[in-house]
Amino acid sequence: MDELAVARAELSRLEDNERELIEQLHGVRVAAAVQRKRINELIRTRGPFIQRFPVELLSSILHLALFEADPSEKAILARVSRHWRDVILDDSNFWTTIEIVGGQSLGSVREQLRRNREAPLDIVIEDGSSRARRTIRKGLDLLVPYANRWRSLSIYTRQVLVPLLPIISRRIGTIKFPSLKRVSLQYSGVDIVPIFLSSTNVPVLEHFEICNTRQNPHSTPGTSFSQYIPALTLVTLSLSGHMPPCSLQPDSIHFPVLETLEISLINLADFFKVIVTPKLKYLDYVIDSTNSLVTVFGGLGDKFSSVRRVSLSTRPSCPDTLGAVAFCRAFPHVHHAEFYSEGPPSGFFDPCEGTNGSQSPAGYWKSLESVVFPRIYPPMWLEPPIREIAFVQWLVTRQDQQPLRVRIEGVDIPEENVRSFCMLYEILREYCIVELDDIYLWAEAEISNLAGSHLRLVSGPPTSIVLFISLKMQYLPNFTAGLADDVGVVVGSPLEN
Repeated sequence: MDELAVARAELSRLEDNERELIEQLHGVRVAAAVQRKRINELIRTRGPFIQRFPVELLSSILHLALFEADPSEKAILARVSRHWRDVILDDSNFWTTIEIVGGQSLGSVREQLRRNREAPLDIVIEDGSSRARRTIRKGLDLLVPYANRWRSLSIYTRQVLVPLLPIISRRIGTIKFPSLKRVSLQYSGVDIVPIFLSSTNVPVLEHFEICNTRQNPHSTPGTSFSQYIPALTLVTLSLSGHMPPCSLQPDSIHFPVLETLEISLINLADFFKVIVTPKLKYLDYVIDSTNSLVTVFGGLGDKFSSVRRVSLSTRPSCPDTLGAVAFCRAFPHVHHAEFYSEGPPSGFFDPCEGTNGSQSPAGYWKSLESVVFPRIYPPMWLEPPIREIAFVQWLVTRQDQQPLRVRIEGVDIPEENVRSFCMLYEILREYCIVELDDIYLWAEAEISNLAGSHLRLVSGPPTSIVLFISLKMQYLPNFTAGLADDVGVVVGSPLEN
């Protein structure tokens, strides 16, 4: 066979291969189209992916969505699909909260009890109107048979002329609640601690919150607080508003497992002298103008040495150094302190009278690790000279100790205060570890990182970086010391002139 014949034979073979490959490609394309159609049909018949979640997972997601939500939200979610409706209706944990509101129908209460089956019950009672007495009595008649499953009880009454708390207390005063762990009471003008809170009736109560929003002008000293509070089991205690005066001896009420104490009382009297709390870890205290810190905490020594964290609200005014000394001595082992104060709480950081001039009240906290200043009022902190602020001068005196972590959080800095705020930031950085959280800087200026300065503002029109700070700062959960450097990292490059 000559060379031409060989070439023609090779070409014919290649053409045959080409036809076979084209046929195979066509077959693959047809098969792919069939498979694609089948997949689309399967997707349509199976429905959205969320509808195929296991019931337990979907139920958990819906519980998270409804956490602390308005009760109407549950009905909205139940209308999304039949599957969601069935999950909500069939899961008894969606029906644990039962509300009795004065003047409203009790039909929904009966339905919730039916759907709740054997799940724990969270009871909410609210007067709602002047005609609430009848509704609440009937509602309690429905709920009392299930007292063994009550997990929490919240009572909100606002009626002064016909107070409902005594009525409720009389109705359930002899009932035992073996599973009740949390009670929250808010009422007005009544000197009463419900008798159903005795340790016999609520043997496992751990969290108790009471708020009396109006003083009873006919209050007389008594001992009802100690008689009807299950002090032996409480882990958290919150007292606010007006409490009746008590006639108790020092160290006469023992809270052996109490860990958290929140106090915002008017006319506090001798409360801290009366209580004993060997395991107390956290105190949240609102300083009221009627309660001098010297009167409340003076003479207590280091009584509350177990406390590691304190939160103080000093609005509208800050206590003097003598009151601050009494407080700091009573809580000597504080590690973390929060000051809710519009201006610098100077009373805690000014030198004390009668000392060598260098000891400040906060100096009694030898184990202090961090200080937090939430929601400060910029004009009161940023008035020059900033270095003369008592807190700054106190930081200077403790330079030989472990640096503190100082956090400023939740503050809007208007344009006229931006430069001063940056100066405060720079000064604080010299003596401590600064953390800024949820800070809004509103400024029309250029930011530059110059030699010898961590942050500097210069006049000029808004730049992209400044716009980022002005408009996007709310999306930064936290940025810490090195403000300019941190911003530079966020925007992707170092800041330059």
